[in-house]
Amino acid sequence: MLNYTLRRLMAVIPTILILIVACFFLMRLAPGGPFTSERPLPPAVMKNVLERYGLDEPLYVQLWTYLKNIVLHFDFGPSFAQKDRSVNDLIAQGFPVTLTYGFFSAIFVLAIGIPLGVVAALRHNSFWDYVMTGLAIFSQIFPNFVLAPIMVLLFTLSWGLLPGGGWNGGQWPYVIMPAVALGTSYMASVARLTRGSLLETLSAPYIRTARAKGLPEHTVLIRHALKPALLPVISYMGPVFVYMITGSVFIDIFFSTGGIGQNFIDAAYTRDYAVILGLAILYSVLTFVLLLLVDLIYAWIDPKVRSDMS
Repeated sequence: MLNYTLRRLMAVIPTILILIVACFFLMRLAPGGPFTSERPLPPAVMKNVLERYGLDEPLYVQLWTYLKNIVLHFDFGPSFAQKDRSVNDLIAQGFPVTLTYGFFSAIFVLAIGIPLGVVAALRHNSFWDYVMTGLAIFSQIFPNFVLAPIMVLLFTLSWGLLPGGGWNGGQWPYVIMPAVALGTSYMASVARLTRGSLLETLSAPYIRTARAKGLPEHTVLIRHALKPALLPVISYMGPVFVYMITGSVFIDIFFSTGGIGQNFIDAAYTRDYAVILGLAILYSVLTFVLLLLVDLIYAWIDPKVRSDMS
């Protein structure tokens, strides 16, 4: 397992470097620039600005400097659009917000989705199965840009139970609606995956053998059926969890949370290369790390995967 983990980590590093280089050149090839506008700056002013940010250097020099600062100092450089602020400052300000409501959104998805799927599978083709399946489908047809305004209409404007936006230091009333709006459609997918996988597992020969030995039904379910049945859920939650903890642009804008989604949109409008690159690298690193964790959890659950690794 340790060798496998180290091999994966060694593969991740060059992949991230290639990704940084690709993003760097793609951003430079995009039309326009961070200092272009309808009223061009005087040539002398433009020259000073380009010198200040190192944009007057050849591209390979800019790339080398950028990579060196990231690797040696974990420095993503200054923001081109926000004066006297660095990309690290913007990430440090917005990422904890996004991480907080994304984390609770993932907890909401697993805490509601898995029990719904288990109940639907255990009461297969019964009233409760239809209710749970209907609830999952009903939740899935509401993407967050539809659900969020409905929640604000009900919980803020009609009933006055929750604030309609803002963050206020991450107090509970401000976290609930962003987390639920972000996770509801994923919760429905987890419920459907759990139901289908558990139904298939419960019909396996080793489950029939366990029942024939007289084991209690809850022991069969928890010890023998639930763990393998959750493998598809774990595979699904890997990339979804990355999306959740890196937040949603719509959620950040609609609820005015101050997360990094708003920074990304602002950077795209102003062609702030440094911020876009910094956020792209952050997304990439989190994706690789969490996918590695998913693989390790997979190996912990499934002995066949552990055998293949060894």
